[in-house]
Amino acid sequence: MSIKVPAPFAGVSDLGFTAQYRAQQFNEPQRDVPLLFEGPPNPTERLAGILQLLSEARASSYRWSDPVLLGDGVVVLAYRDRSIGSETLDDGARITEYVMNLVRPVVFTFLHDCAAIADLRLSDVIEMRVSADREPVAGFSLPLSDIVRPNGERLLWGVAS
Repeated sequence: MSIKVPAPFAGVSDLGFTAQYRAQQFNEPQRDVPLLFEGPPNPTERLAGILQLLSEARASSYRWSDPVLLGDGVVVLAYRDRSIGSETLDDGARITEYVMNLVRPVVFTFLHDCAAIADLRLSDVIEMRVSADREPVAGFSLPLSDIVRPNGERLLWGVAS
């Protein structure tokens, strides 16, 4: 399954990202979820620097990998569930955190952390397209306030390289 978010950053309409989920069993630790960012080289490079703030932050049940700039206009970042470590749910792990990490789309966690940790200003409306096996499943738009409050102040296009 993948979730495409075409223009989540305020002031930059041609930079978006896709989160890609791989199939897995319910009772195994969640696999890393890669986020692939694509856009014009300059704002994408600036975004890579800002995303480093997310990888340095320490949440209790998940982590962000270091962002990797693959080339002009392409960055990869991964969401890493850390709610149960190498255990299985049968081992008495923190099931509440595991279930929250599993059912809450990584897109929402990412957008929250962009605003709350990196102080990055997001678009007022967030559009998402969900697909599975390359077939569209759903498309919707949400006001940013339904995802995260407050919004960040730092504009991506205003950040120095």
